[in-house]
Amino acid sequence: MTKKPELLAPAGSVESLKSALLAGADAVYLAGKRFGARAFASNFDEDNLRWARKVTWALGKKLYVTLNTIVFEHEWNLLNKTLDFLEELEPDALIVQDLGVATELRKRNTSIPLHLSTQGAWFGQGGIVQLEELGFTRVILPREATKSEITEIVNRSPFEIEVFVHGAMCYSISGRCFWSSALGPRSGNRGTCAQPCRRDYIIDGTKTCSCLFSPRDMRLINEINSLKETGVASLKIEGRMKSPEYVYQVVKAYRSALDGNSNIDNKALDEVFSRASSVGFFNGVQRPLDWKTGNNPGREGIVVGIATGRSSDGLTELVKNTDIKAGDGLFWYEGNEHKGARITFAEVDKKYKNRVWVRGLPRNLANGTELRRTSKSSDENWGIKWERCLERSRIVLFWKGAVGKPLTVEALIHGKKVSAQTEELLVSAQLKGLDEGPIQDKFNAIGEDYVVSEHNTECLETKLYITTSALKQLKRSLAEKLSIAVNTMSKPSISATACKSNFILDKKSAFITDCKAKPSIRLRLWNNDFPFTDNIDADKVILPWLGNNKKAINLIGEDRIIYWLPPLLNYKQFKQTYLQLERLNHGTFLCFGWEAFSLSKFLPKLNFELDWCCNIANLNSIAFTLKSGLGIVLSKEWKYEDIPANLNATIPAPAWNPLVSFTRFADAVKTEQEILNSHNDRFFVLPIGNGVTAMFLESKATKISEPIGSIQLDVAISPKENPTQVAEQLNRIFAGYRKLTSKR
Repeated sequence: MTKKPELLAPAGSVESLKSALLAGADAVYLAGKRFGARAFASNFDEDNLRWARKVTWALGKKLYVTLNTIVFEHEWNLLNKTLDFLEELEPDALIVQDLGVATELRKRNTSIPLHLSTQGAWFGQGGIVQLEELGFTRVILPREATKSEITEIVNRSPFEIEVFVHGAMCYSISGRCFWSSALGPRSGNRGTCAQPCRRDYIIDGTKTCSCLFSPRDMRLINEINSLKETGVASLKIEGRMKSPEYVYQVVKAYRSALDGNSNIDNKALDEVFSRASSVGFFNGVQRPLDWKTGNNPGREGIVVGIATGRSSDGLTELVKNTDIKAGDGLFWYEGNEHKGARITFAEVDKKYKNRVWVRGLPRNLANGTELRRTSKSSDENWGIKWERCLERSRIVLFWKGAVGKPLTVEALIHGKKVSAQTEELLVSAQLKGLDEGPIQDKFNAIGEDYVVSEHNTECLETKLYITTSALKQLKRSLAEKLSIAVNTMSKPSISATACKSNFILDKKSAFITDCKAKPSIRLRLWNNDFPFTDNIDADKVILPWLGNNKKAINLIGEDRIIYWLPPLLNYKQFKQTYLQLERLNHGTFLCFGWEAFSLSKFLPKLNFELDWCCNIANLNSIAFTLKSGLGIVLSKEWKYEDIPANLNATIPAPAWNPLVSFTRFADAVKTEQEILNSHNDRFFVLPIGNGVTAMFLESKATKISEPIGSIQLDVAISPKENPTQVAEQLNRIFAGYRKLTSKR
């Protein structure tokens, strides 16, 4: 019988955590004030994190803390302080993206299990040995994985697998979006995405604005049985930026579906914050009409009424499609402007039952305005269900005693026995014995942290008495010992798949030993037709791997060529590429992800490197990657001024039309089209293989002003550019850089 998966809920605030637990979540995930990928959520300070740990412990729920941004080297002291606190807190897992953070925890020999963040973009095609070595026990798959791919990963990997089932989708592949950071200081890999995919864009030559890249929200509540069949361990709801009411209603709906209720109320999900929805990639790659939100990238809601008039005392008359109550949140459009309000009063018309008079809408609301509901008032007020006793751990007390003996009480707390006894001795009772009320009355709660769920008096003789002061002292003693037991409790042993204790990582390997090594220049071409590589003045040229690149070899010579591999998102793609490469005796290949680790192991004659999109941004991650036998191109988000000198890695230079996004969504625009946003930034797309499309920002590099070491300059030729002129400009950039580095 398939095990029922865990239901995992978001907690962006204390109130959201309460609502998630009341609605039936098995586990919650949340962030501290630093290193979480939802920096604009309320998040939790240290006091609230301690409270969250206590509450989840008390209710028998799991607590996962996110550390899922990339972390730069200059932040390492702050990171270690954060890790010190989290190891003391002992959450049930840490959600991590950065290899460097994982290696730091590995060096500490932490007992906290690690979950690989969806930002890690793990599609199951490599890195299993490395993830096991670092102590990962679970992987959160990218939202772009299909059902068949999920099933295959569950069957092929040793990890628990977690998948998203509800909430916002990104246009880009998880962890591989640089769109926001390319346009300004806000980075999706640092938790501050500005959501450029939700904006209006114009296709060149037209005047119509539309949300070309805005995906519908994922909703898999009708696929619960199919998800169970895949064998996944956890179903995750997105929403740390959403309200507690949203969390409560969505978790409640999925709890009901997961528990076997076939009467799924999708309308209830429409009425909390939601966009137009779809099943995402669950059934495969979709057509644009199936995955785009259209021109409304925000709340969709349902139509509840039409404005038809006003009364003299300020009430608005609506012809209603459904019941409307005080507390409902409504929105409408005035032209292209989105406006909203909350109803404060509602009364059905006494004569016309299909009409309702409401207060809360503006006086100038035009008759005929269509009103949609985005949040529904509820007769079920989840907030009043939260009681103080829910924050207390439940314990059973075992009582022992006989005449002439001390009264002894024992408790089990997280598997550890705690006992206390009185100095005063027990005597015979003339009326009621201790087991007939006094101990239940005095020991219904222990301090602020424990509530007694049961008193076991099998070893306590009947008709016994002891003074009230002795009982009070016994209660204080038990409370103190319970507190000491929890604070000194030995950490649980790490699971069998986690790391050993002899992990060694030499950060010195991150530096080139010969600091006088001549910096090299590498040119990567994104276009498949590489029109000008025969006359370009780069030390190495990185071309797309097309299975047979004899034309390129004849043009520029085999020794100057490196190849970049398209993203490998499933086993079929991996196998096809492996069979092509195993025929080769030499060559260097640049990879987009974890497949590099497995290809390096299975094909030792070839060299493999991690591309800059893998977000290597600190010495720990460099050292670990080198230890695994791979080369490195550093993250583009690591600012030049913060990068130490003489690193054993290639540094990405300012690109000619930088790549900003990889996507698996189909056919948003055509390759020959140019796209503009409201700031007149221009973009274009190119297919890069295996169903993945890359988007590029039109931005021309003119020179490299700092001698930053060995560099990789990426080039994408837009539909309107002349390749020969681009080649001439690139050669001028390379000449300037060689002159600059020769003066070092």
